[in-house]
Amino acid sequence: MRELLPNGRVAASGKGTAAAYDAATMPFSFERVNATDYDELRPTYAPEAIRWVADRARLESGSLVVDLAAGTGQLSRRLVRLGVRVVAVEPAANMRAVLAANLPDVTAVPGAAEAIPLGDGEADAVAVGNAFHHFDAEAAFAEIRRVLRPGGALALFWARTDRHADGLHLGIGEIDEVVERERASSPILDAYRSWFEPPERIEGFTALERRSFPTTRTMASARLADLYATSSDIASLPEPRRIRLLERIGELAADLPETLELAERSDVQLWFREVSGA
Repeated sequence: MRELLPNGRVAASGKGTAAAYDAATMPFSFERVNATDYDELRPTYAPEAIRWVADRARLESGSLVVDLAAGTGQLSRRLVRLGVRVVAVEPAANMRAVLAANLPDVTAVPGAAEAIPLGDGEADAVAVGNAFHHFDAEAAFAEIRRVLRPGGALALFWARTDRHADGLHLGIGEIDEVVERERASSPILDAYRSWFEPPERIEGFTALERRSFPTTRTMASARLADLYATSSDIASLPEPRRIRLLERIGELAADLPETLELAERSDVQLWFREVSGA
């Protein structure tokens, strides 16, 4: 486990080093991504993962939860079912417009992890879905600490691919190989993978808790290229390479079953803001 030092770096112990953490955040503007495709195709999160966080954070009707870098609301739509008040903070106007249209019970506002439009101690919890690798970690942790009440929760959700059934695994495996060759040197991918091992300690927060929850989803194989196009590491490729890659994904997807059942998991990393004098 890594320890996040006050300067936002990670202590050199075990797998984590300060040098590794320097690459652990990589900004990206999702204005470059088709927001409708993003909303329709991006993975959501296991209900059990949401419930675990809600139970650990003691969320109840009326609790205020911030969905930070909310995208089009993959996490917000799960959170709002708890009966809590959800404020979705999203910097990209195209994403925010889809979220506001589809989730009228969620308050969608412009903002960023480093500048959250809430007052001190207003939030009972802050949730982040598949996005923390795009933040300035030092500034984001400080800002999250500011808006959380003492004892409030910070939950990082990550939707990750799990092992597929053998036949499907072979077909998707070929697509994965093609994609991996193109994005092997992607700093965004490096940043994303660095959060497989999060910091054990963050200044002003309790020790890390973590859980993983299996889940599945179905999608049309004909839309696999559209799904990959919504990923920041693919969308950030030079245009000719990006187009060639998506065309090749489409060709390979044509050999897959019409409907795919994808094995995924929701990994959750949870901390609580320390209570002074506790």
